[in-house]
Amino acid sequence: MFILFSTMCILTACVSVASTEENPLNYPDNETITVLFSDSSSLQDEHTYYDAYLALQQHYDEEIPSIIIVDADDRDAIRFFEINQFPTMLILTGKTEHVRLEGVLTEEAILAELLHFFLAKETNN
Repeated sequence: MFILFSTMCILTACVSVASTEENPLNYPDNETITVLFSDSSSLQDEHTYYDAYLALQQHYDEEIPSIIIVDADDRDAIRFFEINQFPTMLILTGKTEHVRLEGVLTEEAILAELLHFFLAKETNN
């Protein structure tokens, strides 16, 4: 009986680990997305990310992908993307992480990183 219980525990753990290996966000592998990991208890720290993203949309000629907001309660996404602090912004294409901005940053610093990525992407296309 003990062996059966131990085996079930091990198999259950394997299923749990396997589920965290799959990307919990549903988007096509060839699509570039922007994700902001947000903690509702510290929204005051995130306004510079929103402001920078709006400024990017005003300065950038090409279409900017919409931003996906992931709440701190989404443990699967937090674990999958290894988020350690809030806010964190990622720019992803499939499994490739292009940009990671973490913590409280100025609007100018965030905008500079976003412009750098999107202008380089436009140049490479």
